[in-house]
Amino acid sequence: MTHTEEIVRAAAVLVFKRGKTTFARADIKDQIGITSHEWDNGYTSLFQGMREDHPGGAPKVARRFRGLFRRVGPGTYAVTKYGRSLLKDFVD
Repeated sequence: MTHTEEIVRAAAVLVFKRGKTTFARADIKDQIGITSHEWDNGYTSLFQGMREDHPGGAPKVARRFRGLFRRVGPGTYAVTKYGRSLLKDFVD
């Protein structure tokens, strides 16, 4: 599983199994089960690239994984309508 897929699976668990409507990046990191160092060096930029506003400097991710998350407040994110439909495929 790629890092991008790990992020998507973690978000799917948070949204569909834990009932969260909003979450922080730390929630994703904790759900994956990695350290802050691992998150900072391999995941955080991918998460940025998966946001619907795709902030400058974020890497390009596969088209299917773009636009999944929306920033709804400082450090707080929600899954977009498109994101919800894609995340359903990642829930066990």
